[in-house]
Amino acid sequence: MKLQFAVLFLSISALSFAQKTITMKIKENTVPCEGVAPMDCMQVKEGKAKEWSNFYSTIEGFDYQPGYEYKLKVIKTKRQGNIPADASAYTYRLKKLVYKKQVKAANETYLGKKMILSQINGKNINNGKVYLTIDKAKNAIFGKSGCNRFNAGYQLKGNQIQINLLMGTLMACDQESMQLEQEFKTAMENKKFEIHTQGTTVHFKDPKTKKVALAFTIPTEEEIWAAIDGKKWKLIQIDNVGKDYGKANLQFDAKSKKITGNSGCNNFFGTFSTTKDQITFSALAGTKMACIDKDAAATETKMRHYLSETTLRFDVAEEALNFYKDDKLVLVFVKQ
Repeated sequence: MKLQFAVLFLSISALSFAQKTITMKIKENTVPCEGVAPMDCMQVKEGKAKEWSNFYSTIEGFDYQPGYEYKLKVIKTKRQGNIPADASAYTYRLKKLVYKKQVKAANETYLGKKMILSQINGKNINNGKVYLTIDKAKNAIFGKSGCNRFNAGYQLKGNQIQINLLMGTLMACDQESMQLEQEFKTAMENKKFEIHTQGTTVHFKDPKTKKVALAFTIPTEEEIWAAIDGKKWKLIQIDNVGKDYGKANLQFDAKSKKITGNSGCNNFFGTFSTTKDQITFSALAGTKMACIDKDAAATETKMRHYLSETTLRFDVAEEALNFYKDDKLVLVFVKQ
Protein backbone atom coordinates (compact mmCIF):
# COMPACT_ATOMS: atom_id res chain seq x y z
CA MET A 1 0.00 0.00 0.00
CA LYS A 2 2.79 2.39 0.94
CA LEU A 3 4.60 1.56 -2.29
CA GLN A 4 1.48 2.25 -4.37
CA PHE A 5 0.93 5.56 -2.56
CA ALA A 6 4.55 6.57 -3.14
CA VAL A 7 4.29 5.76 -6.87
CA LEU A 8 1.02 7.72 -7.11
CA PHE A 9 2.55 10.67 -5.25
CA LEU A 10 5.61 10.71 -7.49
CA SER A 11 3.44 10.50 -10.63
CA ILE A 12 1.32 13.46 -9.49
CA SER A 13 4.45 15.42 -8.53
CA ALA A 14 6.07 14.72 -11.91
CA LEU A 15 2.91 15.86 -13.72
CA SER A 16 2.73 19.04 -11.62
CA PHE A 17 6.38 19.76 -12.26
CA ALA A 18 5.87 19.39 -16.02
CA GLN A 19 2.80 21.64 -16.00
CA LYS A 20 2.37 25.32 -15.17
CA THR A 21 -0.05 28.17 -15.79
CA ILE A 22 1.34 31.08 -17.81
CA THR A 23 0.08 34.45 -19.02
CA MET A 24 0.12 34.90 -22.77
CA LYS A 25 -0.66 37.95 -24.90
CA ILE A 26 -1.58 37.38 -28.55
CA LYS A 27 -1.25 40.05 -31.25
CA GLU A 28 -4.06 41.04 -33.59
CA ASN A 29 -2.35 39.75 -36.74
CA THR A 30 -0.44 36.68 -37.89
CA VAL A 31 2.79 36.70 -39.88
CA PRO A 32 4.28 34.34 -42.50
CA CYS A 33 6.72 31.89 -40.88
CA GLU A 34 8.61 28.65 -41.63
CA GLY A 35 7.76 25.57 -39.60
CA VAL A 36 7.88 22.14 -41.17
CA ALA A 37 6.34 24.00 -44.14
CA PRO A 38 5.45 27.66 -44.83
CA MET A 39 2.61 28.74 -42.53
CA ASP A 40 1.07 31.71 -40.69
CA CYS A 41 2.07 32.14 -37.05
CA MET A 42 0.35 33.95 -34.21
CA GLN A 43 2.60 36.49 -32.48
CA VAL A 44 2.78 36.08 -28.71
CA LYS A 45 4.38 37.47 -25.56
CA GLU A 46 4.75 34.84 -22.86
CA GLY A 47 4.94 36.01 -19.26
CA LYS A 48 6.98 39.23 -18.96
CA ALA A 49 8.50 39.06 -22.46
CA LYS A 50 8.85 42.50 -24.10
CA GLU A 51 9.17 41.38 -27.73
CA TRP A 52 6.64 39.52 -29.88
CA SER A 53 7.71 36.07 -31.01
CA ASN A 54 6.25 33.61 -33.52
CA PHE A 55 4.07 30.83 -32.02
CA TYR A 56 4.40 27.58 -33.95
CA SER A 57 1.97 25.50 -31.89
CA THR A 58 -1.78 25.61 -31.08
CA ILE A 59 -3.77 26.36 -27.93
CA GLU A 60 -6.45 23.80 -27.15
CA GLY A 61 -9.83 25.44 -26.56
CA PHE A 62 -8.76 28.83 -27.99
CA ASP A 63 -10.46 30.26 -31.10
CA TYR A 64 -8.22 32.95 -32.61
CA GLN A 65 -9.76 35.78 -34.66
CA PRO A 66 -7.53 38.27 -36.54
CA GLY A 67 -8.12 41.90 -35.59
CA TYR A 68 -8.31 41.21 -31.85
CA GLU A 69 -5.64 41.35 -29.15
CA TYR A 70 -5.94 38.70 -26.45
CA LYS A 71 -4.65 38.08 -22.96
CA LEU A 72 -4.95 34.48 -21.81
CA LYS A 73 -4.19 32.22 -18.88
CA VAL A 74 -2.78 29.07 -20.47
CA ILE A 75 -1.79 25.70 -19.02
CA LYS A 76 1.61 24.87 -20.49
CA THR A 77 2.62 21.21 -20.24
CA LYS A 78 5.93 19.63 -21.19
CA ARG A 79 5.44 16.60 -23.42
CA GLN A 80 6.62 13.26 -22.04
CA GLY A 81 8.40 10.46 -23.87
CA ASN A 82 9.64 10.62 -27.46
CA ILE A 83 8.58 13.90 -29.09
CA PRO A 84 8.07 13.90 -32.88
CA ALA A 85 10.53 16.10 -34.79
CA ASP A 86 7.71 18.28 -36.15
CA ALA A 87 6.00 18.77 -32.75
CA SER A 88 6.47 21.38 -30.03
CA ALA A 89 8.11 20.31 -26.77
CA TYR A 90 5.00 21.68 -24.99
CA THR A 91 1.23 21.48 -25.28
CA TYR A 92 -0.98 24.48 -24.51
CA ARG A 93 -4.54 24.52 -23.19
CA LEU A 94 -6.74 27.56 -22.52
CA LYS A 95 -7.52 28.04 -18.83
CA LYS A 96 -9.06 31.53 -18.87
CA LEU A 97 -9.71 34.36 -21.35
CA VAL A 98 -8.59 37.50 -19.47
CA TYR A 99 -9.60 39.91 -22.24
CA LYS A 100 -10.31 40.17 -25.95
CA LYS A 101 -10.24 43.65 -27.48
CA GLN A 102 -10.61 44.76 -31.06
CA VAL A 103 -7.65 46.58 -32.56
CA LYS A 104 -8.34 49.20 -35.18
CA ALA A 105 -6.50 48.13 -38.32
CA ALA A 106 -3.87 50.57 -39.51
CA ASN A 107 -3.92 51.69 -43.13
CA GLU A 108 -1.18 49.56 -44.67
CA THR A 109 -1.95 50.13 -48.35
CA TYR A 110 1.53 51.61 -48.77
CA LEU A 111 3.27 48.33 -47.88
CA GLY A 112 4.97 46.64 -50.81
CA LYS A 113 4.59 49.76 -52.97
CA LYS A 114 7.39 51.85 -54.41
CA MET A 115 7.32 55.28 -52.71
CA ILE A 116 9.18 58.21 -54.25
CA LEU A 117 10.43 60.99 -51.96
CA SER A 118 8.53 64.23 -52.64
CA GLN A 119 9.39 66.30 -49.57
CA ILE A 120 12.03 66.38 -46.84
CA ASN A 121 11.74 68.72 -43.84
CA GLY A 122 9.38 71.02 -45.77
CA LYS A 123 11.58 71.12 -48.91
CA ASN A 124 10.03 69.78 -52.12
CA ILE A 125 11.97 67.07 -53.98
CA ASN A 126 11.00 66.25 -57.56
CA ASN A 127 14.02 64.50 -59.09
CA GLY A 128 12.92 60.92 -58.28
CA LYS A 129 16.40 60.03 -56.96
CA VAL A 130 15.18 58.81 -53.56
CA TYR A 131 12.67 55.99 -53.29
CA LEU A 132 11.93 53.01 -51.10
CA THR A 133 9.69 49.99 -50.60
CA ILE A 134 8.63 48.60 -47.23
CA ASP A 135 8.53 44.82 -47.59
CA LYS A 136 6.46 43.35 -44.74
CA ALA A 137 7.14 39.72 -45.68
CA LYS A 138 10.91 40.23 -45.42
CA ASN A 139 10.67 42.81 -42.62
CA ALA A 140 12.98 45.11 -44.59
CA ILE A 141 13.05 48.49 -46.31
CA PHE A 142 15.04 48.77 -49.54
CA GLY A 143 15.51 51.43 -52.17
CA LYS A 144 17.80 54.24 -53.28
CA SER A 145 18.92 57.10 -51.05
CA GLY A 146 19.97 59.57 -53.76
CA CYS A 147 23.19 58.00 -54.97
CA ASN A 148 23.44 54.57 -53.37
CA ARG A 149 21.08 51.65 -52.89
CA PHE A 150 20.21 50.87 -49.27
CA ASN A 151 18.30 48.52 -47.02
CA ALA A 152 17.25 48.68 -43.37
CA GLY A 153 15.30 46.75 -40.79
CA TYR A 154 12.25 48.23 -39.14
CA GLN A 155 9.58 47.63 -36.48
CA LEU A 156 5.96 48.47 -37.29
CA LYS A 157 3.17 48.71 -34.72
CA GLY A 158 -0.10 50.16 -35.94
CA ASN A 159 0.83 53.37 -37.73
CA GLN A 160 4.13 53.78 -35.85
CA ILE A 161 7.38 52.69 -37.47
CA GLN A 162 10.91 52.57 -36.09
CA ILE A 163 13.61 52.69 -38.77
CA ASN A 164 16.94 51.01 -38.03
CA LEU A 165 20.41 51.77 -39.39
CA LEU A 166 20.57 52.23 -43.17
CA MET A 167 23.08 49.91 -44.84
CA GLY A 168 24.06 50.30 -48.48
CA THR A 169 26.57 50.67 -51.28
CA LEU A 170 29.37 53.25 -51.09
CA MET A 171 29.46 54.78 -54.56
CA ALA A 172 30.38 58.43 -55.12
CA CYS A 173 28.01 60.56 -57.22
CA ASP A 174 27.57 64.20 -58.17
CA GLN A 175 27.50 66.74 -55.34
CA GLU A 176 23.74 67.36 -55.55
CA SER A 177 22.90 63.65 -55.24
CA MET A 178 25.36 63.14 -52.38
CA GLN A 179 23.94 66.11 -50.48
CA LEU A 180 20.39 64.83 -50.92
CA GLU A 181 21.50 61.36 -49.78
CA GLN A 182 23.00 62.78 -46.59
CA GLU A 183 19.85 64.80 -45.84
CA PHE A 184 17.68 61.73 -46.38
CA LYS A 185 19.82 59.45 -44.21
CA THR A 186 19.92 62.04 -41.40
CA ALA A 187 16.13 62.42 -41.52
CA MET A 188 15.38 58.68 -41.84
CA GLU A 189 18.01 56.67 -39.99
CA ASN A 190 17.29 55.39 -36.46
CA LYS A 191 14.12 57.47 -36.29
CA LYS A 192 10.53 56.78 -35.25
CA PHE A 193 7.58 58.08 -37.30
CA GLU A 194 3.82 58.01 -37.50
CA ILE A 195 2.73 56.99 -40.99
CA HIS A 196 -0.36 58.68 -42.46
CA THR A 197 -1.66 57.98 -45.95
CA GLN A 198 -4.03 59.97 -48.11
CA GLY A 199 -4.59 58.56 -51.58
CA THR A 200 -1.18 58.14 -53.18
CA THR A 201 0.58 60.42 -50.65
CA VAL A 202 2.36 58.95 -47.62
CA HIS A 203 3.52 61.18 -44.75
CA PHE A 204 6.15 60.20 -42.17
CA LYS A 205 5.35 62.47 -39.20
CA ASP A 206 7.32 63.21 -36.04
CA PRO A 207 5.32 61.47 -33.24
CA LYS A 208 5.87 64.40 -30.86
CA THR A 209 5.48 67.50 -33.03
CA LYS A 210 3.17 65.86 -35.63
CA LYS A 211 5.13 67.71 -38.33
CA VAL A 212 5.80 65.98 -41.66
CA ALA A 213 9.46 64.97 -41.75
CA LEU A 214 9.27 63.02 -45.01
CA ALA A 215 6.60 62.82 -47.70
CA PHE A 216 6.40 60.19 -50.44
CA THR A 217 4.26 59.66 -53.52
CA ILE A 218 3.16 56.24 -54.78
CA PRO A 219 3.04 56.26 -58.61
CA THR A 220 -0.18 54.84 -60.06
CA GLU A 221 -0.06 52.01 -62.62
CA GLU A 222 -1.35 54.45 -65.24
CA GLU A 223 1.51 56.87 -64.53
CA ILE A 224 4.10 54.08 -64.66
CA TRP A 225 2.87 52.71 -67.98
CA ALA A 226 2.52 56.20 -69.46
CA ALA A 227 6.29 56.52 -68.91
CA ILE A 228 7.04 53.07 -70.42
CA ASP A 229 4.55 52.55 -73.24
CA GLY A 230 5.65 53.06 -76.83
CA LYS A 231 9.18 54.18 -75.97
CA LYS A 232 12.30 52.43 -77.19
CA TRP A 233 14.42 51.28 -74.25
CA LYS A 234 18.16 50.61 -74.76
CA LEU A 235 19.90 47.99 -72.59
CA ILE A 236 22.72 49.48 -70.49
CA GLN A 237 23.20 46.96 -67.68
CA ILE A 238 22.97 43.18 -67.08
CA ASP A 239 23.69 41.60 -63.67
CA ASN A 240 25.27 44.83 -62.37
CA VAL A 241 27.61 45.10 -65.40
CA GLY A 242 27.06 48.41 -67.15
CA LYS A 243 28.41 48.97 -70.69
CA ASP A 244 27.36 49.53 -74.30
CA TYR A 245 25.28 46.48 -75.28
CA GLY A 246 25.02 47.47 -78.92
CA LYS A 247 21.61 47.00 -80.56
CA ALA A 248 19.95 45.37 -77.53
CA ASN A 249 16.65 47.13 -76.82
CA LEU A 250 12.97 46.54 -76.18
CA GLN A 251 9.63 48.28 -76.67
CA PHE A 252 6.20 47.73 -75.07
CA ASP A 253 2.71 48.12 -76.51
CA ALA A 254 0.57 48.35 -73.38
CA LYS A 255 -2.75 48.17 -75.24
CA SER A 256 -2.02 44.91 -77.10
CA LYS A 257 0.25 43.54 -74.35
CA LYS A 258 3.04 42.91 -76.85
CA ILE A 259 6.81 43.30 -76.51
CA THR A 260 9.30 43.68 -79.38
CA GLY A 261 12.99 44.43 -79.59
CA ASN A 262 16.48 43.21 -80.34
CA SER A 263 18.44 40.94 -78.00
CA GLY A 264 21.91 41.72 -79.35
CA CYS A 265 21.81 39.90 -82.70
CA ASN A 266 18.22 38.95 -83.45
CA ASN A 267 14.92 40.74 -83.37
CA PHE A 268 12.32 39.23 -81.05
CA PHE A 269 8.65 39.51 -80.17
CA GLY A 270 6.31 38.12 -77.53
CA THR A 271 3.50 38.99 -75.13
CA PHE A 272 3.33 39.97 -71.49
CA SER A 273 0.88 40.40 -68.61
CA THR A 274 1.15 42.49 -65.45
CA THR A 275 -0.07 42.40 -61.86
CA LYS A 276 0.84 45.57 -59.97
CA ASP A 277 4.68 45.73 -60.19
CA GLN A 278 5.09 42.17 -61.49
CA ILE A 279 5.45 41.44 -65.21
CA THR A 280 5.22 37.96 -66.76
CA PHE A 281 6.67 37.33 -70.21
CA SER A 282 5.64 34.62 -72.66
CA ALA A 283 8.22 32.59 -74.59
CA LEU A 284 10.00 34.91 -77.02
CA ALA A 285 10.04 34.20 -80.75
CA GLY A 286 12.10 35.94 -83.42
CA THR A 287 14.73 35.80 -86.12
CA LYS A 288 17.48 33.17 -86.05
CA MET A 289 20.58 34.86 -87.42
CA ALA A 290 23.97 33.53 -86.31
CA CYS A 291 25.82 35.81 -83.85
CA ILE A 292 29.42 36.19 -85.07
CA ASP A 293 30.20 38.75 -82.35
CA LYS A 294 30.83 36.80 -79.10
CA ASP A 295 29.80 39.73 -76.88
CA ALA A 296 26.54 40.16 -78.78
CA ALA A 297 25.87 36.41 -78.52
CA ALA A 298 26.44 36.50 -74.74
CA THR A 299 24.13 39.51 -74.42
CA GLU A 300 21.43 37.71 -76.39
CA THR A 301 21.63 34.60 -74.21
CA LYS A 302 21.34 36.56 -70.94
CA MET A 303 18.66 38.96 -72.17
CA ARG A 304 16.43 36.15 -73.50
CA HIS A 305 16.98 34.19 -70.29
CA TYR A 306 15.49 37.02 -68.23
CA LEU A 307 12.72 38.00 -70.65
CA SER A 308 11.38 34.63 -71.82
CA GLU A 309 8.84 32.63 -69.78
CA THR A 310 9.63 34.38 -66.53
CA THR A 311 8.15 36.79 -63.99
CA LEU A 312 10.10 39.85 -62.84
CA ARG A 313 9.43 42.86 -60.68
CA PHE A 314 9.88 46.21 -62.44
CA ASP A 315 9.95 49.93 -61.77
CA VAL A 316 10.84 53.19 -63.46
CA ALA A 317 13.29 55.44 -61.65
CA GLU A 318 15.34 58.40 -62.86
CA GLU A 319 14.37 57.74 -66.51
CA ALA A 320 15.55 54.12 -66.22
CA LEU A 321 13.44 50.96 -66.58
CA ASN A 322 14.62 48.37 -64.05
CA PHE A 323 13.87 44.65 -63.79
CA TYR A 324 14.44 42.58 -60.65
CA LYS A 325 14.65 38.82 -60.06
CA ASP A 326 14.16 37.93 -56.39
CA ASP A 327 15.01 41.56 -55.47
CA LYS A 328 18.28 41.37 -57.44
CA LEU A 329 18.59 44.02 -60.16
CA VAL A 330 19.18 42.05 -63.37
CA LEU A 331 18.37 44.41 -66.29
CA VAL A 332 18.46 48.19 -66.70
CA PHE A 333 17.23 50.08 -69.79
CA VAL A 334 17.18 53.80 -70.61
CA LYS A 335 15.13 55.67 -73.19
CA GLN A 336 16.80 55.63 -76.58
